Amino acid sequence: MQDDVDLSLIHHFALAKLGQPVNNSSMPIRSIQSIVFLGFCVGCVLLSVLKPIAVAETTMQTFANADRYVGEMQNGQFHGQGAYFFSNGNEYEGAFHEGKYHGQGVFKFASGERYEGEFRNGKFHGHGVYTWAGGLRFEGVWQNNQKWTGTVYSQWGTVAGTYTEGKWESAL
Repeated sequence: MQDDVDLSLIHHFALAKLGQPVNNSSMPIRSIQSIVFLGFCVGCVLLSVLKPIAVAETTMQTFANADRYVGEMQNGQFHGQGAYFFSNGNEYEGAFHEGKYHGQGVFKFASGERYEGEFRNGKFHGHGVYTWAGGLRFEGVWQNNQKWTGTVYSQWGTVAGTYTEGKWESAL
């Protein structure tokens, strides 16, 4: 009995199922039983080759400092969609990757300030909108928690200034 599967044989079966000649033969295999058998063989080969994939689980945790997390976890880390509620009143809701904010999310500060946008490795990074409690807001690109390129608007919607490559330029 041979444990190894001859992949070239499966390839020939697959070509035959597609109606293509195999080894210059003009007679394709057309029975439904052979198609089902081929699908079964290919499936078995794929299952034996693929590694197990880690699945995210949904959980709710409360920590000793009274912080709470509700969301998906994988390999013991926050991973996927979730929400983290800090005991100081701050909140984050959005995507996590290997325990850090990563992807789209919203960070609400207890002070009333708010950031909505992209995160990378736990930092504001990419396009985002930061709104201060008084209504002033920055819309633009962030790099490693720094305003990089964008516009600051007053609470009335007028331009207060701009950031270009991290440098502030006042419009007043």
